Amino acid sequence: MTVAVRTMLVAATGRPCGVGVLPLVDGNPAPLPYSVLYPMGGAVDGAPFSDISEDALLTYQVTIVAARVDQAEWLADRVRRAILARTPAGGWESELIIPGAVAWQRELVVDEGADTTSSGDLVTYVQRYRVTATASA
Repeated sequence: MTVAVRTMLVAATGRPCGVGVLPLVDGNPAPLPYSVLYPMGGAVDGAPFSDISEDALLTYQVTIVAARVDQAEWLADRVRRAILARTPAGGWESELIIPGAVAWQRELVVDEGADTTSSGDLVTYVQRYRVTATASA
């Protein structure tokens, strides 16, 4: 699922995204702004996830790193849209392609906004999302 979330974020935002680390572009550190995805685990509701009728509720933190507040907010808006936006027909605007599972719910659980206190050179912006998925046949 983490690979699917990262792939969707890169495609939908047009910006690099690392998983727990600074993303690289052609072997070099990605230019600002970029995001870092942190899988935070979650619960399985009911029987084991291999049971087709049960759900996994997984939480992901997206930390945006930018040079300025406006850059951080711009990328935060793109991430939010990538994960939460729906089409007029009610489907997800950005697909999460997960082998063996279907993500049927996505929600924003934390939006801490821009933080300029962590480093004088960088601005960070933290968001946490919960994705609920069910095994597919």
